[in-house]
Amino acid sequence: MGYLLPEHSSALRYGSLLAEQVLSRSLGWHAGDLYDVTTVSEIDSSARPANRFAQLLRVEVALPHMPHHYRVCLLDDEILSFLEEHLDIDLVSLITFIMTHELLHVHRFSTGKADFFGDPVSEEVVVDALTRVILAKYPVIGLKRVLSLLDRLKAAPLYNGHIMNEPRCVDAYL
Repeated sequence: MGYLLPEHSSALRYGSLLAEQVLSRSLGWHAGDLYDVTTVSEIDSSARPANRFAQLLRVEVALPHMPHHYRVCLLDDEILSFLEEHLDIDLVSLITFIMTHELLHVHRFSTGKADFFGDPVSEEVVVDALTRVILAKYPVIGLKRVLSLLDRLKAAPLYNGHIMNEPRCVDAYL
């Protein structure tokens, strides 16, 4: 099992920034302070899902009138294993894809376009399709390889009905 190391932090920041910019241009939406990012090394490993790149958690807020806060938990070992298997994919491009996907969830939940506690399979299908359509419009170096590879791989397991692992978590099957 590998973990994202401090030397990966610039790739994580840059990929996240690219994802925010893509969504800002595509949707006119700014994530602002609605989310934060952690890695599996920073969370309780018993709550960690398997075979996913990320997990989106909704953090309960203290006051009911405050907007919900979301936490994107990147699953280090899954990301690094995927990169080891697919040497033509770079970390920044993969993080950009993952973060675009996760931030689309945040956008949909925070704007009321989707219910965090709604049907997770439908939500994953919609967000996966939107992620691919939105990213196809932007010539970010390396993203074409990520999208092509994901299109060639076996169908994503998001159709298997096990996306929700607990009431307040949505697991991302990418």
